[in-house]
Amino acid sequence: MTVLRPEANPRTANSYAEAQAMSSRRLGFTVTRACPLRCAHCSVSAGPELGATTFDTHFARRVVDQLEELWEADVLFLDFTGGEPTLAPNFVRAVSTAGKSVGMTSGMVTAAHWAATPQQADRFITRFSGVDNWDISTDVYHLPFVPVDRVEVAFRTLTDRGKHPLVRIARHEAMTDEDAKLIDHVHAFAGDNIAFQSVGPVGRAADIFMDVPVTRERAGLDACPTTGPLVKVTGEVSPCCSSLSYADFSHPLMLGNAFSDRLVDIMSRWRVHPLLQTIRLWGFGVVLDWLRDEGVDDMYRRVLRHRACELCVQLLKDSELADWAMRHASTFAHRVKLAHALKTRFDEHWLDEDLRREAAELLEPAAARRT
Repeated sequence: MTVLRPEANPRTANSYAEAQAMSSRRLGFTVTRACPLRCAHCSVSAGPELGATTFDTHFARRVVDQLEELWEADVLFLDFTGGEPTLAPNFVRAVSTAGKSVGMTSGMVTAAHWAATPQQADRFITRFSGVDNWDISTDVYHLPFVPVDRVEVAFRTLTDRGKHPLVRIARHEAMTDEDAKLIDHVHAFAGDNIAFQSVGPVGRAADIFMDVPVTRERAGLDACPTTGPLVKVTGEVSPCCSSLSYADFSHPLMLGNAFSDRLVDIMSRWRVHPLLQTIRLWGFGVVLDWLRDEGVDDMYRRVLRHRACELCVQLLKDSELADWAMRHASTFAHRVKLAHALKTRFDEHWLDEDLRREAAELLEPAAARRT
């Protein structure tokens, strides 16, 4: 069983299993699609003209009012991304400060455009005192807008202020010489405080991504790397911060809308969602086996991709396949197995409790008839 260490946070997980365990206790916000940069690989197609997408103070108050309830429901971590989340300073400051006051830890993904000098960086960081974990984005697409020297200034200044910086580098699946040179440069000042993500076929990156279908033997059947639910700028809630969060179609993994639904209810839906938790635990292999057993072998082969995140998007785009998968995941027998696995692997009791309530409701009429 993976039990979270008291000092653990999403940036200091000592194993993939611990990072997975944190996802059920983590809530993210895409606070804006506005950004001073216009990187060619941007997954959300962010840009300077998208200020109207920024979360307003009304929504900030709505979130702040629910943080204590979320904390009591064992939500420990908040994350802010964009676009450039520092362009929504009122929202980020209000929510991160209130979160810290109830015991939560906040993190933010940002470019280092604000770190021209140590003095400028220090003043900027002071504005976001409630944010302790800072992911600084860079890659070959950021460099025309933000030189790597600014990334170093941001990293060193954050470290001096007692914050926890991590340099997040987007790289190509087949690493280029330019990728390698940048990684070497960052490693020289950040050491092992580096995380990597792949450029995927979403947003503007769709124009530079080579999407080649693969065989089942080479498909991305690994466990889903979700980091927890993500509130999008529309209020809609995605089950992850990866490729699916940029999808513009309806699918079974959507969790509601944070502009109208209680956040604690959204977290609950994520925690007990049978299809999502199936792929989080066991990956897509089991789902593809269901579809093959349904006699749709030729159809499901069209969704195969070499990364689980892209396979997920392709599968859910096909409403027939998505409905088949959801129906299999929702059977009582499968949910019982799923609940046991979640308790055993992650010490998560939410689905088990749901099933016990469901069973009690089913048994209650029979008990009443006997009396």
